[in-house]
Amino acid sequence: MTTESWGVALVVLAAVLVGAAIPALVQLRATLRAVERTLQRSGARLDEALAATLAAAGRIDAVVVRLEKGGRVEELVDGLAAASRLVVQLRDTVRVASAVGAAVAPAVAAAVRALRQEPEAAATPLRSAGADSAVPHEPRRQASP
Repeated sequence: MTTESWGVALVVLAAVLVGAAIPALVQLRATLRAVERTLQRSGARLDEALAATLAAAGRIDAVVVRLEKGGRVEELVDGLAAASRLVVQLRDTVRVASAVGAAVAPAVAAAVRALRQEPEAAATPLRSAGADSAVPHEPRRQASP
């Protein structure tokens, strides 16, 4: 190949690379614009959130300082420990109550069912043991193969 051919090949190659790079650069610029707009909009909200966080931290610090000055940190910790014990006891009580309810509920349901069926059973006369022997029974038939 001659120098002229190499020059033409390099120009064609550069043109192809520029043709491929232009759409990528346009898309990159659009993406950067969108990021810039998003940061501008969220910047004010981030400043508000930071201010609220700093205010909350300041209030927490003030409460801690008051507790430390009054020596009430121990009272706070004791109160939290008591509340924790209360929650554990409540959890255990609920666990036992649910187990008892699960065991008793079927028995209660059976008793209610029996009470509902009792008036129907009272309407039919009871037979005594001697009356059963006076009633002839039908002989049972065996199934034939």
